[in-house]
Amino acid sequence: MPAETIEQRIRAKAYELWQEDGSMEGCADEYWKRARNLVEAEIAEEDRRRGTIRDAAASDEADNSQA
Repeated sequence: MPAETIEQRIRAKAYELWQEDGSMEGCADEYWKRARNLVEAEIAEEDRRRGTIRDAAASDEADNSQA
């Protein structure tokens, strides 16, 4: 399955927010901004977790090579 693009994630999140708010018309820009902020935060958290996992693996490798 191909990875979802950032724009696709934002679009899906904006639609979800719009539906949760009762599908109000005329607020597309606001939903897009809110969705973009949420998706950017999600991506930052995913990157942080991957970095932590990578850092831990690199640390384990270094510890094993010294033994």
